[in-house]
Amino acid sequence: MGKMRFKSLPVFLLFAVLCMCFLFAAPAMAKQKVVGVSNLWLGNDWNARCNQTIIDFLEKKGCKVISTNAQGKTGQQKADVENFISMGVDGIVIKGGEGDAFLDVSKKAWDANIPVVTVIMFLPYAVHNSVEDSWQGATNLAVWLVNQMRGSGKYIGMDAAGWHTLEVRKRAYGEVLRWFPEIKMIGEYHEVNPADPVNNAYKITKATLRAHPDLKGIATTWGLPAVGAIKAIREMGKETQVSVISIDQEAALLAQMHKPNCPATAVVGIEPVVQGTEAAKAMWDAMQYKTVKEAKASLPVLSVIGVSYVATKDVDVFKPKKIYKSVDEAWDGNFAGTKIKKPW
Repeated sequence: MGKMRFKSLPVFLLFAVLCMCFLFAAPAMAKQKVVGVSNLWLGNDWNARCNQTIIDFLEKKGCKVISTNAQGKTGQQKADVENFISMGVDGIVIKGGEGDAFLDVSKKAWDANIPVVTVIMFLPYAVHNSVEDSWQGATNLAVWLVNQMRGSGKYIGMDAAGWHTLEVRKRAYGEVLRWFPEIKMIGEYHEVNPADPVNNAYKITKATLRAHPDLKGIATTWGLPAVGAIKAIREMGKETQVSVISIDQEAALLAQMHKPNCPATAVVGIEPVVQGTEAAKAMWDAMQYKTVKEAKASLPVLSVIGVSYVATKDVDVFKPKKIYKSVDEAWDGNFAGTKIKKPW
């Protein structure tokens, strides 16, 4: 073999450098993370924006994101998760839905070493569950409704069957309202069809007002039914009689609340960007561990995102207050001016 000529040396070095660059780059290219985002429903602004926030966050990290929409069908959402597991994705976000229905598929993901993060759902096999503070939010709304109703009168409830976070809201409403025997619910919670919630709720409210013209309250567990309820209340001329509480600060609902003839309405909500970012960050953090066991042992199992309140009447009750206190502040608040001496 002849000696390499000096003139060919720069070309050879360039070729060698390019080969080395390719060898180092190829594994990085091959390791792109793939995340599946399974949505129960994308039929309102909040869900659509939360979903897009998750996608944007993870794509900026270099991930490939596959997002699905089950259009309100639990069976389809489970099938979407099953498909992600079969694909061998690096992580799965389950957003919205009937929590108990996903026990089996989340266990399959766990066994396949695929981390699962949930949004507004609780799952024991998820490495992280990101939920909104429906407990405090719904409880405070129910307190506000009791005051609007002056502790007595009829009300109706509107819900959507099976949605995990809505069950929490409904229970929290009930934990307040049940202590006032003069407040009576007419029948059971009405199941509002997610395919047409505004018109469905409008018809329910209008029919109820015809049968019970003395109705004083409406409690909805999600935002769009409240839009239909407000329209019916206004049309029936009951703006000063009927009060509405709801959770989810939908654009359409805020638009109704901004009108001068809106009935007394109070709504709790969490910004979709906040919720989506929390879930996406947890997903990214989980994928940095080799196993789901390591991820769950290292990450917070549950995060609860604080809510904000908006109301058309008696807003002082919702004004934010400082909740957290240091040990010293708590001691002083409880025992300052008493005979109990601070032990430190």
